[in-house]
Amino acid sequence: MTLSGQIFNFVVNLISSSGYAGILALMVLEGATFPVPSEVILPFAGYLVFQGQLNYWLVVVVATLGGIIGALIDYSIGFYLGRAAILRYGRYIRLNERHLKTSERWFAKHGNITVLLSKFVPLIRTLIGFPAGISEMKIWKFVLYSGVGIFVWNAILVYVGFLAGQNSSKIIAALSSAFTLVEVLVAILLVVGLLFWLRRKPITQGKNPEA
Repeated sequence: MTLSGQIFNFVVNLISSSGYAGILALMVLEGATFPVPSEVILPFAGYLVFQGQLNYWLVVVVATLGGIIGALIDYSIGFYLGRAAILRYGRYIRLNERHLKTSERWFAKHGNITVLLSKFVPLIRTLIGFPAGISEMKIWKFVLYSGVGIFVWNAILVYVGFLAGQNSSKIIAALSSAFTLVEVLVAILLVVGLLFWLRRKPITQGKNPEA
């Protein structure tokens, strides 16, 4: 089996184990500009929809909620901390001044509608929350435009995975050609960490009330 095939099976098994909670957490991370590409995670979720393990619309809604939460994190950073703080600490999430300037130009050129359109543009999709917060865009507008764009984008990606369910090699081929190994490995590590956290059970003390 090829490396991409091994990655496919591994990620599918992990998402299957973590379920909707795992999808929610991963999409929060992507929305907050961590290197967790939805283009990798959601087609896998769509494949599990095809397998009957997940519900299509529930996956889309959960992923959209996660994306909005993540986007609000970036918006809040821009709103409360400003540009200087973003540039100072952005390196921890692979954000530099060039990235920020690009997203700022998009926001300045296209206005509020860019928050909607940006959800279909790689990189800009997750960065746009920073300039939106810095410019103090009304939060209800940010949530509305972001939510619509994220919902449509997620619905497409999950459906792509569903359509490719009859031939998983299509997803494997896309994985090989469209994404860097580093991004995929980071996503896998995050899923592994998430799965470990979800499986941890708190130690209860005292007697079982039903005993």
